[in-house]
Amino acid sequence: MKKSRGSQVKQKESEELSKKISKYSTIALVDINGFPSPNFEELKKIFRDKVEFIYTKKVVVYNALKTINKELSDVLTEVKMPVLALSNEEPFAISRTVMDNKGYSRIKAGEAASEDIVLPAGPTPFPPGPMLSQFSSIGVKTKNEGGKISIISDTTVVKKGDAVSEKVATILSSMDITPKELVLSIAIAYNNGLMFRRQVLYKPLEDYISDVSSAFQKSLALSVSRSILNKYSVKPLVKKIYIGVKFLSVNRNIVSKSTIKDLIAKATVHEKALSKLTGGK
Repeated sequence: MKKSRGSQVKQKESEELSKKISKYSTIALVDINGFPSPNFEELKKIFRDKVEFIYTKKVVVYNALKTINKELSDVLTEVKMPVLALSNEEPFAISRTVMDNKGYSRIKAGEAASEDIVLPAGPTPFPPGPMLSQFSSIGVKTKNEGGKISIISDTTVVKKGDAVSEKVATILSSMDITPKELVLSIAIAYNNGLMFRRQVLYKPLEDYISDVSSAFQKSLALSVSRSILNKYSVKPLVKKIYIGVKFLSVNRNIVSKSTIKDLIAKATVHEKALSKLTGGK
């Protein structure tokens, strides 16, 4: 069956995109849904000469990605407004740049807070009046200071993960507080046969360092307990053997340069105990 002209055009576009993709080591699917255009344009400037962003039809991207990796193309169905990002940078270098250049905006009622939202202590732009009851209704204590409503102490008005109420959203907007993080969403990245999902790409670097450190300490403890010799366990194992031999030597009264002090101390304790039993005779 002969393909329609539209299908032929899409197939040609997919083939051309596949050729372009093959020139890069990192292929990423970016979701720009809900991400403000001005912020995206700023990121594109930051990534100039490092990342090529491609806007095209979903079906074209899908067919091009399918030739690279089926799992990668399947993720496309999860992305509302996909943009293809091609680069020779490592995926984590790209996500780190994205995180380092995140922005902030106002938050709407019903949206979940990514972090605790705190109203800071100090004067507000509002004169005493109806706003006093507004602050009171969300648990914020205030006072009249210099003709303005002043918040007495830092107050958490929304906990991390909770939805923002209409009252809180209105007050935050009136005070020009912008607690909503704007972070470009990389849904998935593909590099040298490996897939990296969003939750991995955006995990804080400190968490990775902590995880690696914890894994190393557990592995080292296992190596020492099982007497497995390697360049990391050799010193703890030598120390373990030394302590064991020294303990055995002291217990068996074997005199050496390393046990003499412990044997004297042991003899002193025995002497005192014997003296006590014999009444000092």
